[in-house]
Amino acid sequence: MLAGPGFWDLEIARAGWSRAPSPSPAAFPELIGRAAVWGRNLYSRGGDRLVIEWSDPVTLSAVLLNGTARQVDSAEALAALVHRGR
Repeated sequence: MLAGPGFWDLEIARAGWSRAPSPSPAAFPELIGRAAVWGRNLYSRGGDRLVIEWSDPVTLSAVLLNGTARQVDSAEALAALVHRGR
């Protein structure tokens, strides 16, 4: 479990990401065909795209960086991914 979506907004913004509240499918093509989830936050930074999905208010279900799923099993791992973008 990780803290929910609102908790991460400030950390992600500090790392230079901008929230994309309602992007077009062309801006985030990795979303096409993805199943519905409890919550999904979308961010961009330069040419990079970050998608964070939540299965409930505190459980991270998936993280996609530029369309590639990333293994994130701790708050530290998510923070590192957000800051480095790798």
